[in-house]
Amino acid sequence: MSLVELQGIKKFFDNVRAVDGIELEIEDGEFLVILGPSGCGKTTLMRMIAGLEKPTAGQIFIGGEDVTALPPRKRGVSMVFQSYALYPHMNVFNNIAFPLKAQSREKKYDKRAIRDKVENTARLLEIDMLLDRRPRQLSGGQRQRVAIARAMVTQPAVLLLDEPLSNLDAKLRANARDELKEFQRSSNITAVFVTHDQIEAMGLGDRIVVMSQGKIQQIGTPQFIYDDPANEFVATFLGSPSMNILRSEVFSFGFRPENFLPKTLADNPENSRIFHYYIKRVEYLGSDRLLYGYVHGHDNELTLAKVPSNVRVALDVDCDYEFAVHNSDIKFFDRQSGQRIEQQNLQGVV
Repeated sequence: MSLVELQGIKKFFDNVRAVDGIELEIEDGEFLVILGPSGCGKTTLMRMIAGLEKPTAGQIFIGGEDVTALPPRKRGVSMVFQSYALYPHMNVFNNIAFPLKAQSREKKYDKRAIRDKVENTARLLEIDMLLDRRPRQLSGGQRQRVAIARAMVTQPAVLLLDEPLSNLDAKLRANARDELKEFQRSSNITAVFVTHDQIEAMGLGDRIVVMSQGKIQQIGTPQFIYDDPANEFVATFLGSPSMNILRSEVFSFGFRPENFLPKTLADNPENSRIFHYYIKRVEYLGSDRLLYGYVHGHDNELTLAKVPSNVRVALDVDCDYEFAVHNSDIKFFDRQSGQRIEQQNLQGVV
């Protein structure tokens, strides 16, 4: 069943259409990632689910109940903010216990019940040994766990996470992604995660919602969106490096750098498109060689190739080579709308 349903959600700030007609269903127990560049409306959409922003139009349902007009405390959701927003004068125990104490008049939690809930949640996130510490005595990863514990202690129906890993360094962020995903699976909670980082989105999401300019561009599993982008925006937003795009007068076509390999390495050259490729620069990135160059006939469009370093093929700068892309790995887009179109004839284009 769909735990969260968004029907025709819009949010306008004067003449700015921050969110413009969102239709979305989030399944019970799903880890959904909302991905997009800064200013695309993803955080505004999350804030409307939380009740922190009121929609200009549309309805929000949680568990089948229309919560569009309900205040945040009555929606059964919790939110983890980018800054964590921990109280510096409180220890970890009191930070986690704060929402329970705030609800004590409605749900009448006694001190023993609050202690049990805090300790159980802290144990689940492996921070039970930190309950007496203040936030300044914690590492970034520990603060993140405290923020999640504070959101989880009320046992919400939906956990909302607004770029909670952005303050961590790269190594700690990778560990935190693994821990967060494992925690979500073990608790079976419905999670909505907002980010502009495509690596986080690909690594965490059961499904990804790609947004741009207040609209949904595509919804699907990470692999589906990566392999079959719905339009040129999605194709170039996902991937590191992003998809190469070459343009003709009528259409554009693209291929991933890792699918653009020397002809001698092609698995099936008879079903591949051969390009004459001039290499301008080579970057050695440890596991890969990243090549910068130009396809013949498209000298104004920088094209990248990603070749594994363990492939012993001589690739020198200021030299021409034959590179191949399998036909199935070439995607075609309409020049005007940017939408995917059926395969086109490349004869005379390259």
